[in-house]
Amino acid sequence: MTCGGKIYPPFRQCPRCLLDLGLSSDPVKEHETALVFPLVGAGTDFDYELLERIGRGGMGVVYRARQRSLNRVVALKMIAMADSASPAALARFQLEAETAARLDHPHIVSIFEIGEHDNNPYLAMRLVKGGSLAARRREFLLCPETNMAEARQAQIRIARLLSIVARAVAYAHERGVLHRDLKPSNILLDQHGVPHLTDFGLAKSLDHETGLTQSCELLGTLRYMAPEQAAGKPISRAADIYSVGAILYELLTGHPPFEGSTVDLLRQLTEADPPHPRLLNPSIDHDLATICLKCLDKDPARRYSSALELALDLGRWERFEPIQARQAGPLLRLRRWSIRNPALVTLLLSLSLGIILSLFLLAKANEEKKRKSIALDILRAESARQLQEIWTSTSAFFEIKSETLSAMAGMEVGPLAPGEDRFTIALVAEGNPLDRVLRAAPMFNRLESSMSSADGKTTRFNLRLYKDGARAVEDLVNQQVDFARLNPRELLRARALDPQIRPLVTISPTPGINDAAVIFTRTNSGIRKLSDLRGRSFLFGGTNSILTFWSKVTLVETGLRANDLTRYRYVDRPNDLLPNSATVPAVAIGNPFSSMTPVEAVSAGVYDAGVVLEKRFREVAVEQQLVELYRFHENGDLLVSRGNLPHEATETFQQALLDLRHFPSDQTFLDAPSGFKIATDKDLKEVLSKTKTEAAFEP
Repeated sequence: MTCGGKIYPPFRQCPRCLLDLGLSSDPVKEHETALVFPLVGAGTDFDYELLERIGRGGMGVVYRARQRSLNRVVALKMIAMADSASPAALARFQLEAETAARLDHPHIVSIFEIGEHDNNPYLAMRLVKGGSLAARRREFLLCPETNMAEARQAQIRIARLLSIVARAVAYAHERGVLHRDLKPSNILLDQHGVPHLTDFGLAKSLDHETGLTQSCELLGTLRYMAPEQAAGKPISRAADIYSVGAILYELLTGHPPFEGSTVDLLRQLTEADPPHPRLLNPSIDHDLATICLKCLDKDPARRYSSALELALDLGRWERFEPIQARQAGPLLRLRRWSIRNPALVTLLLSLSLGIILSLFLLAKANEEKKRKSIALDILRAESARQLQEIWTSTSAFFEIKSETLSAMAGMEVGPLAPGEDRFTIALVAEGNPLDRVLRAAPMFNRLESSMSSADGKTTRFNLRLYKDGARAVEDLVNQQVDFARLNPRELLRARALDPQIRPLVTISPTPGINDAAVIFTRTNSGIRKLSDLRGRSFLFGGTNSILTFWSKVTLVETGLRANDLTRYRYVDRPNDLLPNSATVPAVAIGNPFSSMTPVEAVSAGVYDAGVVLEKRFREVAVEQQLVELYRFHENGDLLVSRGNLPHEATETFQQALLDLRHFPSDQTFLDAPSGFKIATDKDLKEVLSKTKTEAAFEP
């Protein structure tokens, strides 16, 4: 939380907030460490049994918990006092979940599940049992009184530990993620002393600005924070490298690089250099101290160019090889070059003065543009927050205007034009709705440009994101939307209600495993063929999905009906269906729109068999000990128009879609198809011929 006061140089922080932070010495209140749930009996409707609290940060509480459905022990992080938490805190919690979920590395704590219970967001992570580096700090500290051999071994242990940390940081950097809060308490050690990075609540994407860090917020831990981060300046990978160096400094000397009050720390970070490590502990190897000080250089450009370079230099030191940190820095090389080329230096200085003047004038011109962008930043952040709440909202859909969609994707928003055409496209919010919207933005922008050029007037597309396809079909029939993406089964249902609904383009799936699905089971289930499913349980795909349609057709053609199964379920429904058409509450199985959910449910024995896309099945079949029972091909989805839409609009839209074949970057939104073709009724022939067979599954 911040006071909203005026910001002054040089720190670019709010003086009032800094003063309050520096003078505050109140201990943490008891209510601030209260549990979100009681440790025992958190409710049988919650899939996690809280066993004990094992940690607490400024934003969340971490418990050791047992996941009931999979009978495994996990670390469960829940946001502290979620009902009263600020939108920014909730957004950072969501950011931590999304960031960690996209990082798959053996030394980064992996995320199992993201969810919410009783308005309390949570995320389930792999449990690392050995405690944090902060708690086990004494095991790694270099003691000044040790002899030379023992000191060398202690330093090797420290170097190996931070080499692993640096490689994990390098992996995150390669995927566009800055941690921004590296410190001993965010490095967990397993039972063998191997480190694992955690807590990405303050992480920042290098690809785009998240909008969560405001200019008067001081985020991170000052003792391990890079000077540019403490000063509120733009940061890069070098900020995380500084933090690793600060941890190395503390383990070698027993002290952080700087100590004191908050105000003293800010001053030292921007003005002073840390004491040489060998002044505090003479047993520190000179080369290892050089590596440490290179990480702590005030100038980010003089630090290691990457975290991997730091890890490699630590390895060179351990093997008694020459280290890179001994090379002359950029300023020294510039000074030597200047002495050799005085005339060229004079010319460059003159040019630099001209560039500086030009940059000053450019900065003044950009000031107004930056002020205008503040409103767009607020709009982008609020829309992203609402998208993340789509599953808990009572509304059947979430609509985003063309201008908002462009702003969220960081694209230029065109001015409003009189007499412009505006259409609405319906999509189903599969998987992460925010990711789906951001991937849709480039395609919508391309469609708007193409149709505007063809019609000679501005055309815009609004996006309506639905929770399920049934409501999207209903609104298409009622002409509440102009275009929609439907599977062949949904299109047949829509045309039964409005024959004027017209298929425009068929999205052809990529041949091979991208256009196929499999019915599968566990290797130890005793099921060897489809007929063995009699008297067993089955997990279908979504209620109206084409996966479910072909699964039912396959079972019926094998001689199986609903009454032949002990129970079955649609992955997007909370109940099991019994042979007598009765329903009973089903076991929670995770995100219904994740392709891993059917695999996890069958692997855990919740259901005997299920259906999943072949691409996902091939990725995990060996590891999860799964076996294929039957393979079938999927039909491509179609982009359709509502009835009574002007013929000129449908023709122009159809041509604009076909033109997307020439822009592969836009096709990621459409699941990277092999191509597009003009849709005809022949595309529905195969599905239409099997509708009676499907209907026979549930007579």
